[in-house]
Amino acid sequence: MQILRNLIIILFFTISSNAFSAIVSSKGAGSSNFGFRLNAENRAEALRNAKINSLENYIAESEQAKLKLFEARRGEFISDIDRYVLSSVIISENENKDSKTYQVFIRSEINSNLLQVKLDAGSSASNTKSSEASLLAFVFVARSQDSVQSFDDRVFKKAEAKSNAKSKGKQTDTFNEKTSEGESFSNSSISTSGTRKITQNQDNSLDEKLSISLETGGSTTKKAEKVSWKVSNASEVNTVVTGLFSRAGYEVAEAEYIPGIDLQKIRSDFGKGNDLSQATLIGAANGSRAADVKYLAYGTLDVGVRDTDPVTGNTRIFVTVTGKVLDVSRQIPRTISSVGPVQFAGLGPNETVARTNALQEAATKAAQQMSNELNVKSVN
Repeated sequence: MQILRNLIIILFFTISSNAFSAIVSSKGAGSSNFGFRLNAENRAEALRNAKINSLENYIAESEQAKLKLFEARRGEFISDIDRYVLSSVIISENENKDSKTYQVFIRSEINSNLLQVKLDAGSSASNTKSSEASLLAFVFVARSQDSVQSFDDRVFKKAEAKSNAKSKGKQTDTFNEKTSEGESFSNSSISTSGTRKITQNQDNSLDEKLSISLETGGSTTKKAEKVSWKVSNASEVNTVVTGLFSRAGYEVAEAEYIPGIDLQKIRSDFGKGNDLSQATLIGAANGSRAADVKYLAYGTLDVGVRDTDPVTGNTRIFVTVTGKVLDVSRQIPRTISSVGPVQFAGLGPNETVARTNALQEAATKAAQQMSNELNVKSVN
């Protein structure tokens, strides 16, 4: 019974997160001019202008690719504004009888899913027949920190001293001496070294020069932490990315079905660093090209540590996402889209739900941004 209850809670939070993300809130301001007296038509005109302004404010906060898609068809969206602005609440209004202007401020609810569907509908990919559409493969991995190696600061200081002395006798000795204390520097010890040189002049005076090098303080050299990652497959990420690119008009193939792409090397590279090695990239590009795949998308979703959301009290997890889309149809691949690093948060009653919601949110936003950039460039 307890297991069933947990599953219901997880399902509720997942569905709620996806549902509410389709409705976004935005503010807007609009005005209108009136003649002898303010009437209903003047109010309606100002309210409509405020709705348009709220939609534009929402778009202004999006990435540049989405903004470009909207601007190219702005008239189409403005003429049917009530389809995208579902509701609006007046925050304040002002009637200026001297200037004969009426101004209204509103908070509106925008149907972001419908807006995105309409933006995708105008893309080259969506207007291409399925049999003629380009094939796109993707490799996105979820990562969490496995270990972090830190290094002590390296410090260096050098001091030099010189002294002169007189002597009645003759002395022609010249010698060097070197001392060392502690272990080698690689084991974080303190190391000193010095030279001493005594020379007799013709007037029987002695010149003594002492040079000392001491590594114990002064200038500091810092070395970045070395992070190793634990890489895992995230089925929720694959589902989100596949569905989004498919709805945008692309024929999508998961990398597991393409023999030329070595997933083990890709996961190994992402386990050691934030990018793929040259050999791995070349192998993936050649493998994709051999399988008649034109576009290769890859990236990482880095899962952070959990904390508590200060507003709701739910568990919160941040995910940082980076990604690229390569055109591998030519001998030298080209980067035609990139995203990140950007961070998204997921909430839930426990860590599992919060992690799932965060991964889905990050994958959705990253894939959508890359799809928008492809649409701007009329890639199909």
